[in-house]
Amino acid sequence: MLACKPIPACCLAVLLLGAVPAARQAGPRTIYVTALDGKGVPVPDLSAADFIVKEDGKPRDVVNAAVSTTPMQIALMLDDSGLALGAIRQGAGQFVQTLQGKADFKIITIGGRNLTLVDFTRDPRVAYEGLQKLLTRNASGTYLLDGLVEVTQTFLTFKAPRPVIVAVATEGEDFSNIRPQVVLDAIQKSSAKVYYIGLGVPVTQGNRPAYTADRNADSTVEEAGNKNTVLAAAPKNSGGRSDQALQPSGVPVIMKQIADELAGQYQITYTSDAAEAKLTVETRRKNVKLRAPARVGLK
Repeated sequence: MLACKPIPACCLAVLLLGAVPAARQAGPRTIYVTALDGKGVPVPDLSAADFIVKEDGKPRDVVNAAVSTTPMQIALMLDDSGLALGAIRQGAGQFVQTLQGKADFKIITIGGRNLTLVDFTRDPRVAYEGLQKLLTRNASGTYLLDGLVEVTQTFLTFKAPRPVIVAVATEGEDFSNIRPQVVLDAIQKSSAKVYYIGLGVPVTQGNRPAYTADRNADSTVEEAGNKNTVLAAAPKNSGGRSDQALQPSGVPVIMKQIADELAGQYQITYTSDAAEAKLTVETRRKNVKLRAPARVGLK
């Protein structure tokens, strides 16, 4: 009879708990961070010495920090299902104008179903022409969560170095049939920053009955919860922001603020050996607020 050798405790732990993530070879890691003063205006004169970066609580050596000149890849996800289309078109046009030459723009409509009006272009004229084609579809809701996943897959396919999602959606029913964690994981994997503008009063409990007669009367309760779960976490965790515009006139104002923040965003490079970690970024400068990703890696 063959004798079985005892399994070492360390190996047994791996078998029980799953494979341990491979260690990342020490090297540079880059993140993008927003720095704002007390009035919400980007702060332009910070240096590497002003930032403190930690992964899982461990201080990291900040190699460089400066206002980024790396071109962005921005997906504008615009709701064309309602009466606020004029304000959304105006806000998007000003957004493109502010960031022209600094980003490639993709324009997607999300009313009823997701349609690409303009694929990634750095030519503002092409983006403006696409916005002029933005017409009301009179849809009863959006597929925003599905659209977020689709956009992140595009970022991964083209290995976008600085991906950004800016979504403007009227509060209401979302028809997506996808679990919130799937959406959040996709965003994390792509490293995209998420900015969300909700137009109208937030929907927190779903609509009874559902807008469409062929759906269960309580179906929108779960969907509202899924949408709110994603929109409560994705902007904050990615280092973006979430805003509410109770009136259409608020959309251009908020989009201009977001554009200014992106134009003044810092590119911070530091040394890391972690495959994945909880990230904290602080500043030694007083009265400066930072927006930074909450994690690096997948989880």
